[in-house]
Amino acid sequence: MKKILGAAFAALLLGSNLFAYNPPAGGQNVLRLTEPQLLTGAHSAAGGGIFGVTPASIVNNPALTAWEQRITLDVAGTLFINSNTDDPYGGHSLGEGFQGALLIPSRWCVSTLLFQGVWTQAFDMPIGDSLNFTGGLAKDITDQVSVGMNANFGLLYGDWVDSDWTANLAFGAYYNHGDLAFMQNVRFGVAMTNLGKVYSKSDKTLGIKTAKAIRDNDMSSSEESTPWPGICTIRTGFAATMLRTDIMDLGVSLDLSYPFFQDFVADLGLQLQFWDSIKVSSSWEFDAQEFANGSKNIMPSVGVSFKFIFNSSQGSYLSNKGWDQSDMTVSGAWKQMYKNVNAVSAGAVLNLGLADTKAPEITMWGDQ
Repeated sequence: MKKILGAAFAALLLGSNLFAYNPPAGGQNVLRLTEPQLLTGAHSAAGGGIFGVTPASIVNNPALTAWEQRITLDVAGTLFINSNTDDPYGGHSLGEGFQGALLIPSRWCVSTLLFQGVWTQAFDMPIGDSLNFTGGLAKDITDQVSVGMNANFGLLYGDWVDSDWTANLAFGAYYNHGDLAFMQNVRFGVAMTNLGKVYSKSDKTLGIKTAKAIRDNDMSSSEESTPWPGICTIRTGFAATMLRTDIMDLGVSLDLSYPFFQDFVADLGLQLQFWDSIKVSSSWEFDAQEFANGSKNIMPSVGVSFKFIFNSSQGSYLSNKGWDQSDMTVSGAWKQMYKNVNAVSAGAVLNLGLADTKAPEITMWGDQ
């Protein structure tokens, strides 16, 4: 059995290397551009340095939402600012991203619906315009283990690309180990994404190698772009709380992914949380192929979020639904995507009702 699996892996790796790797810059992260937490959470498959998930976290690992107990609404938007005044393709100075999401827990599983739109056309980030819909299911297996799956459907369009579509699946698992040595809340996550058809039109899409040739004034290059995001991308994640005090928690996360086994991406995250209500996040991404082709920058992202609790008046709609007390988290983030493209994002996540953190009391007949 081991020999068969080894041979299958070798065949997949060999087959992937038969194709030149030339996706557009930003193509691997097209689903991670629309929310502050996605920009600054190090794309964590383990829930980030300080564990916290939103409905959009399913794009990193479908299993992350399994323990959510409340109906959650998530709305966010991003502006992409293109500062390249000499854009050789005449790219737009502004691009936009938007998302809306709904998470619904039940006794059987946690269901998530996520709608995202990205509209950006710039030489340094030429991913065009796309609409993507993701539906996810997550289930806790034990108090420490959860699994999940996603189905994603999308449409690509715009002046710079040929119209195309995507339909693919993703599977994920999550494990909370607990404390380990000096680390607390040690967590592991793994996800396999983009199993199916991804965006593949290449006639008008500008790949990272083609863009490098244009920067180098090498007009002889005619290499077409390749499908994106990478088919069969495996992502592994580790996260833990490194320091905990009465005032502050400090957590770190590290994720490694391998798009189509032709690239290597490392995401490193650092998070600070104060009084369980203020979180400061920063992350840095190393994409080997984008760095090698002069696309990626080396600046970390920065984000901050505030959580506050509010009470609903008696007789109001929320109160009648049993959501007398709820909480909302508002967030903002900045990330330099590429040398001439900056992303500024803002969003709000509304959790309806209170999470049940009290264990049930069990009374035996003899104790009555």
